[in-house]
Amino acid sequence: MTSAPMAVPESKRAAVSVEREKLLDIERGKGLGILLVVYGHLVMQGTLGEQAWYQATKSAIYMFHMPFFMYLSGFVFFFTGAHTALDRNFGQFFAKRFDRLLIPFAVMCLVNVFGKQIAEMFIHVDDGVSGFWQGPWAVISNSPNNPSISIWYLLVLFVYSVLTPILWRLSGRQIGILFLLSLAIFFIPASEKFYVARILSYFVFFVIGMVSCKYSGYVLDIFSKYIVVWLIVFAATIYIGRSFPYWLLLCGIASIPLFHAFVRLPIFENDKLLLWFGENSMVIYLFNTIFIGIAKGIYVKILPYHGPWFALMIVILMAAGTLLPIFAKTVLRAIPMAGPIYKYVR
Repeated sequence: MTSAPMAVPESKRAAVSVEREKLLDIERGKGLGILLVVYGHLVMQGTLGEQAWYQATKSAIYMFHMPFFMYLSGFVFFFTGAHTALDRNFGQFFAKRFDRLLIPFAVMCLVNVFGKQIAEMFIHVDDGVSGFWQGPWAVISNSPNNPSISIWYLLVLFVYSVLTPILWRLSGRQIGILFLLSLAIFFIPASEKFYVARILSYFVFFVIGMVSCKYSGYVLDIFSKYIVVWLIVFAATIYIGRSFPYWLLLCGIASIPLFHAFVRLPIFENDKLLLWFGENSMVIYLFNTIFIGIAKGIYVKILPYHGPWFALMIVILMAAGTLLPIFAKTVLRAIPMAGPIYKYVR
């Protein structure tokens, strides 16, 4: 039996509405970002007749899409005041972030590991790991055969969430100092083992998001006013690509003003599609590879995937990776007993 919803005062509802309105561009940015994430997961390099156009576009996307996503997370982090968590109940804040990020990360890692081991007995699986213990250890150590690498963002974001309030205090609440620290650690050589390289490499984009939020009145105006300039700069960085030693930093930073300005264009004022994907970005992020894998396994059994058929497969897999997770979320929401699961995908 469910309790009646609490009445929310009109003034508070208005305040929530205003706060939500301020972040609609961020929500649309998440929608754009999650579509890029799914596109990059459709076909592993060198498998299933991968064609040059897909390889080239996927390679370009991997130069910037996760830096942009981390930037959006940093923006929201500062907007909600999470960077000042030490000034309040940090234990409660830690518990909430653990529950929101690490629990789904751990559960989905187990689902991916053991689900792939079962699935590869029946259908094609791109990156399965044999052995009962090898899979979990590959996830924990982030070895090259990590079958759950697609959701690394949740773990790294958790680390940033709990360390940033501490670093904010240690830096004397000076965001400039925090930015210089994040930039400095980007250049520290580190191994991919245990996600260390990712933790060090993406923090700068998270902090740039915080900076953009703090000075949003000025920064976002610059982003929008010079969008053509940002487009040229971004195109140049993608063209240079991985020939530049610090391509992730270069392409990641170049993507931020362009794509944030893009989702703020007047044509998106009444947009519902990117907003819809943004609102469902969590469930898509968690489940897209699972539904892509299932759809792929079925597809290759009944249809060809070479030549012009490859494009059809890409369209089908893209639909599976975006729409099926949202459908699963809808089903979970309709089942009262699924409440404990639904809270992680809402």
